Amino acid sequence: MNENEVYELLQTGNLTITFDTNALYGDIRFLNVCDKIDDINNKLKYEIKIVISSLAHAEKLFHLKRKHEEKYEIDLINQVLKRKKVDIVPFEYHHAEAVAKWISTQFSTNEEWQKFKRQECINCLGISKKNYDIPGTGRECGARVDWLIAGYAHAENCLLITNDKGNEFKSIEKKTTLKILEKAVTRIKTQLG
Repeated sequence: MNENEVYELLQTGNLTITFDTNALYGDIRFLNVCDKIDDINNKLKYEIKIVISSLAHAEKLFHLKRKHEEKYEIDLINQVLKRKKVDIVPFEYHHAEAVAKWISTQFSTNEEWQKFKRQECINCLGISKKNYDIPGTGRECGARVDWLIAGYAHAENCLLITNDKGNEFKSIEKKTTLKILEKAVTRIKTQLG
């Protein structure tokens, strides 16, 4: 979605926004947008909620733990998220059902799904199929957690914030980047004075 579309969506005053892990890497930017949304909610009596799927949260925590090693403090992270009014939401059975249904609409046969996963593995390695005879069916290749993060946003009809342009996110209509969300939120904040 472009800035105007996100702006209009925010102006409805009732929206849930969720974040892909890659959009959480700009820690300060993410925290600033949380503050601005909270201010908008308070001034306009909006109910714009910020949630992070437990799947994206786990991935982000792993990266923080690796980055900060002995300085990593989960209690501090939890306190910050609570202050910023960010909810960590579970990935439940109905999300699993919705993801399974959603993926099956994109890949009607098991063969298509296996072929897709195989090609994703090849692409991740940067191998050109033209230059190599690559064995395998794709059955051994895993599906990335991005499918579940995107599927959660789809199941809950959230606005998904992601910088990823991967196949997992292509059919998500309500998605934008952190940069565009920041611009739309700042536009509302500027109007409030």
